[in-house]
Amino acid sequence: MTLVLLGLLLAGSATPASAHATLVDGRPADRSALDTAPAEVSLTFSEPVTVPSGGLRVLDAEARRVDLGPVDTENPSVVAVALPPDLPDGAYVVSYRVISADSHPVGGVRTFTVGDGVEEVAATTLAAIAGDGTSVAARRAGQLLRGLGYGALLLATGAAVTGWLIVRRPVDRAVARGLAVRSALVGVVVSLVGVPVQAVAVTGELGAAWSAVGLWETATSTFGVASVVRSALLAVLATVLLVGLPGVLAAAGAAGALGTVVLDGHQRSMPPTWLLVTGDLVHVGAAAVWFGGLVVLAAVLSRRSTRPEAVPAAGLVARFSGVALVASVLVAVGGTAMAWPLVGQPAALVGTAYGLTLLAKLAAVGVVVLVAAYNRFRLVPAIVAGAIPSGGAPGDVAPEVGSADVGDGGAPVDLAVDLDQRRASAAWSQLRRTLRLEVALLSGVLLLTGVLATTQPAAEAAGFGGVFETTTPLGAELELDLVVDPNVVGRNTLHLYVLDATGRPSAGVEDLRLELTFVPAGVGPIRIEPFFAGPGHWIATTEDLSFAGEWEVRVIAGGDRFTEHTTTVIVPVAP
Repeated sequence: MTLVLLGLLLAGSATPASAHATLVDGRPADRSALDTAPAEVSLTFSEPVTVPSGGLRVLDAEARRVDLGPVDTENPSVVAVALPPDLPDGAYVVSYRVISADSHPVGGVRTFTVGDGVEEVAATTLAAIAGDGTSVAARRAGQLLRGLGYGALLLATGAAVTGWLIVRRPVDRAVARGLAVRSALVGVVVSLVGVPVQAVAVTGELGAAWSAVGLWETATSTFGVASVVRSALLAVLATVLLVGLPGVLAAAGAAGALGTVVLDGHQRSMPPTWLLVTGDLVHVGAAAVWFGGLVVLAAVLSRRSTRPEAVPAAGLVARFSGVALVASVLVAVGGTAMAWPLVGQPAALVGTAYGLTLLAKLAAVGVVVLVAAYNRFRLVPAIVAGAIPSGGAPGDVAPEVGSADVGDGGAPVDLAVDLDQRRASAAWSQLRRTLRLEVALLSGVLLLTGVLATTQPAAEAAGFGGVFETTTPLGAELELDLVVDPNVVGRNTLHLYVLDATGRPSAGVEDLRLELTFVPAGVGPIRIEPFFAGPGHWIATTEDLSFAGEWEVRVIAGGDRFTEHTTTVIVPVAP
């Protein structure tokens, strides 16, 4: 019930948007030379963004801040800061770092000059301002913490449910309860540590990890709320298990903790929200039972080392196998529901970081399923066959191999029974190894999930059903950044940015032309002359992208009368 209510709440409140914000306009333009100082600096993004304290700053050539602070724009997609009316002539840097709808930081730098004959900001100063090594390191640490947090969450909740529904012996239930409690406490710590790490990733400043303002802003963001609520519910779950309250209460606490995964992430920022939220809840809930149950099984079997315990252990594996089958199907159903909007089309799987990571995750899960099938249909029957003597009933245990027991008339124990026992002994040892292998593989899957949660969705990276953006080399020293908005059949606006080695618009291109070709039908080339919008920036608005599918965009850039650079980009236009 908790999961359903969370799903309905988010489906009704979340605003569909692209998963990562893109800067689409800035005033003044980057590298512009102004006669007089502007009253403010404003940036427009492709979706609503959140600006942390100091997220938009204007600095002079000595890296000293000169702006007067934020201006209320009444538009969540536009951020601005005011400038003093007596701003002196000189070179200035606009440094921005905002948070997109899915809690991912987006940042960069821009420059402009005021007055005649003013030189641009020194490259060393600009590099120091733009440097985000701290932020990158924090994002990598955040990915690792997400993976660890997912593992702790799934293990705590899955072990709690497994101990309540599947495990029967009190001693084994104690093992499941201990795993759930320890994992819940680890989850509390990881969730709370993630807040200052996210603060550093967002601001790019190490001091944000202990800054009251930075911590408060992060804690009140969607990421922070999810982390704090998750840690609180995991603490409640650990308390319920330690006190020994009824299992149904532990299951309710587990459901609430699992529900926090939809409070933050891609599912809040990409349509259709209801499908992503529902799919995520099903996917995570089933994965918790699967992963938590596997770890419980591995822990229980590691404590059962004698033959008389083989049949009960095999029975536990058999019972869990049925649950795991249902869980694996639900994992697949929920994952497919999420993959449809996040991936868009199969082509995005092989051409994006998100798609390749997802393929690696699917391959690992496939191996787990094969190992689980081998356990259930090969090892478990072998253990049971060798542990129950001929004519006996489940629970009766055959004598140890090599014993002096004899049958009627003093005949030796039947050789077939002896062979079954040998096979059972080998199967027993192998079962414990394969269960550990499954746990290790699913642990790797959880780490990959942490990476996926902070990676641009494949559909957006490939341009399916949203703004398309890509960067490609243009000659030996330049890069082309192409943006197609909204990247659907019909009227589209193409932004083309020619960037230098520092990632800023270059003045090294004098003119630029486009040739559009619809690859499937060989329509084209359609020639377009974009208009010059500012240093290194050209814009073309066209209705020529009139078919869904792959369009070849050939860009011809003229450096001077004798130099020409070309590059080709494939743009998958959505219906």
